[in-house]
Amino acid sequence: MKKSWIALALVVCCAIPAFALEVTVPDAGLRLQIYGYLRADVSHDTQATAPKGDFAFYVLPEVNGDKDAQTHFGARESRLGLNLFGPDSANWKTTGKLEMDFYGGDKANAYNPRMRLAYLDLAHSSGFSLRFGQDWETFVEVTPRIVNFAYLADSGALGLRRPQARATQELKVTDKTKLVLKIAAAQTVGEDLDGGTFEDGADADWPTAQFNVALHQKLWTEKSARIAFSGHYGQETVDESVSNAVVAADSQDFDSWSAQGSVFLPISKQLAVQGNLWKGENLDTYFGGIGQGVNMALGREIEAQGGWAQLLYDPTDKLSFGFGYAVDDPKDEDVAEGKPSKNESIFGNVSYKFTAAVTALAEYTHMTTDYLGRDEACNDRVQVAMKYAF
Repeated sequence: MKKSWIALALVVCCAIPAFALEVTVPDAGLRLQIYGYLRADVSHDTQATAPKGDFAFYVLPEVNGDKDAQTHFGARESRLGLNLFGPDSANWKTTGKLEMDFYGGDKANAYNPRMRLAYLDLAHSSGFSLRFGQDWETFVEVTPRIVNFAYLADSGALGLRRPQARATQELKVTDKTKLVLKIAAAQTVGEDLDGGTFEDGADADWPTAQFNVALHQKLWTEKSARIAFSGHYGQETVDESVSNAVVAADSQDFDSWSAQGSVFLPISKQLAVQGNLWKGENLDTYFGGIGQGVNMALGREIEAQGGWAQLLYDPTDKLSFGFGYAVDDPKDEDVAEGKPSKNESIFGNVSYKFTAAVTALAEYTHMTTDYLGRDEACNDRVQVAMKYAF
């Protein structure tokens, strides 16, 4: 009977107008809420970027001194999600989330769904909670407000989403101060380091540990200031293989770690600054080190440091501006000749809400990528988007 109610609720939810995308299932103690947005983007790059497509990580070198400009139209960032609430007990609240975008395909007009988030939460009235499933990295405290879907990946902002089990404890210090402690065991996501056709991160003996300690402090604005220290530690394990057959298990381990500091500081109702600084090794699958984690020729991890800072200015409820700088700087001694050795971005963006649902966005980014032993590559990127949220 409960399954029938849930199926009926989903059908009704999809059939009713956008202003009422919520259904309660009384017999199950469950509330379902559909959300998402439709988004169309157009971007122009004066020089090709990696990955080639409608978002940019770093600038590719020029060929024979010739620029390779690119223009991209796309709608793959359109998003669809489902929030679930309940059933609850006296002290425990149950929630869940399922979210997808359409970046599963390789072509700009081949929109295959891709899971972004899928997790359940159990929250106790004491401030303790558990989360199981795929979510953003536990060490991420602040994220840049940006139009480029890459959100400064390989250019200064660490982290993505991965399966994990997380415990969180919120501690109230005063009426205006609280401490939020998070610890998680997360899936180690690696790559095929040795050409053995096996993803070496999945062969690690233990999951990656992540943590986040954040202080929330109410100052003189409605939004709380936040300062956080976070990071992670894990290993990628390489099996020695011949002809795709393992001949020596766990032959070599490569550490992956990061230490990070983050801040969000509201200066007034309209003005705020935010940013993140980090240092670590073997960070390619966390979008650090400009996509470089291990130098197999040297047999060691690639060390990198970087971060980003952004000024946010929202003069009205409809109009918002953002101005920022980001850098990803691998250690030159660890990088192979001809590979990216530094990646910088200077960016500014603006958004305007025509209605409560429709927002226009525009962004300019100047990107500079240095290469070890080669000329630097520069790109000027302009991106415009329209977004319809529900």
